[in-house]
Amino acid sequence: MSTVQERFDLVQKFIKSGNTGGKELDNSQKLQLYALFKQISEGPCKGSAPSKLKVVERAKYDAWKKLGTISKEKAQEQYIKVIENVWPKWNEKAKL
Repeated sequence: MSTVQERFDLVQKFIKSGNTGGKELDNSQKLQLYALFKQISEGPCKGSAPSKLKVVERAKYDAWKKLGTISKEKAQEQYIKVIENVWPKWNEKAKL
């Protein structure tokens, strides 16, 4: 059995490969993955929120801020689950 970090690394490899069978993420999934990736790479959201007039930046900030203080490992697990919901057999393609 592989560790969460190893599975997360494989998920990243799968996404970068482009071997997604033509299936794409919707905007809410992209936003969720963005927030989770920021949590994994930088930890909890810090700093002040962008202006509400900057809609995209504010949505990204709010999604990241909403994660609170979840751990890196928990964020990786959630990231993997999002990918598994879209591509249930992602791990088979990632190993190619």
